[in-house]
Amino acid sequence: MRQDLIPRAKKYEEAETIFGERNSYAKTDHDATFIHMKENHMKNGHLKPGDNIQAATIDQYVVDYALYPNPTNFKTLKPFLAQMTVLDKFKNIVADAG
Repeated sequence: MRQDLIPRAKKYEEAETIFGERNSYAKTDHDATFIHMKENHMKNGHLKPGDNIQAATIDQYVVDYALYPNPTNFKTLKPFLAQMTVLDKFKNIVADAG
């Protein structure tokens, strides 16, 4: 029990702390989440550690950005708008269907 179960339980507790609300993390970058990346030349997609970047632009200039560990966009719009300091400069907010 001391050699196997207790060390394994500690390892699982540490992993749960790193996971937070996500379902994966990269061992080399705990902030990154495994995201399905685009297909390569062999036509097979891969899960690789990555971040989801959100950017706000006006007249093709980036005025704000944020990085998120979520692989999908639908969890990032509300937090992104909440953290924006220049939100009052926009008349319309346009986002894709994601």
